[in-house]
Amino acid sequence: MDEEQQSVDELALVRELARRAYPDAVAELIDGQSAEEIAASIEPARAAYARLRDEIEAARPVAVSQVPAGGMSPAIDPDRLPAAEKIRRGLGKTRG
Repeated sequence: MDEEQQSVDELALVRELARRAYPDAVAELIDGQSAEEIAASIEPARAAYARLRDEIEAARPVAVSQVPAGGMSPAIDPDRLPAAEKIRRGLGKTRG
């Protein structure tokens, strides 16, 4: 392997490591012909990612909580209730 090929392989490795180290960056924007250029491209790639994330969040429809007809609250799954709450509800039914 000649020196030029080794240099290209090393740069590819540095580029890949930088892309993995910054998952909050647009990976395609982390690039360069030297380690310094790759390092310099990280912050702009992170800024682009943040802008995209904000734009997507702003475009996402706002979730509206829905209440079933009649104004009742959603059904409660008894399997998800803690044991103490099940006991409290059971005692309340026998007394009432």
